[in-house]
Amino acid sequence: MNDLSFVLRVVDLLAAHGCRTWVFGGWGEELRGLRAPVEHADVDLLYPAPDFARVDSLDLDWIAGKRFAYKRAFTLDATMVELVLVERDAKGWHTGRYRWPSNVFAAAGRLPVASATALRDYRAAHAARRAA
Repeated sequence: MNDLSFVLRVVDLLAAHGCRTWVFGGWGEELRGLRAPVEHADVDLLYPAPDFARVDSLDLDWIAGKRFAYKRAFTLDATMVELVLVERDAKGWHTGRYRWPSNVFAAAGRLPVASATALRDYRAAHAARRAA
């Protein structure tokens, strides 16, 4: 079941292997109060790192069709978990050509969630790309 305890379990599983993540996507929007609670089909996580080397070494149920330079996905208990790589350079945080706001990782704590600004900006950019 993809509920909040499942999200915590996924984040904890990755953290136990040295992969710190921030909740993103629909779960992030819900946890930040940007949208009403809904049923979630997946879990989206931001993964700040220089590459996927650490993630790739994990024995998870990887989805081959979701393996890209900027993204990985696996299933856990029949639920898809997507990891989006967020790298840092001299200009700040980015995923490929997409630039994240400087406060994308401002929140920490038991369940780190991407900033409301990052969630809103990404949703708007994603909608604009789909409309184009």
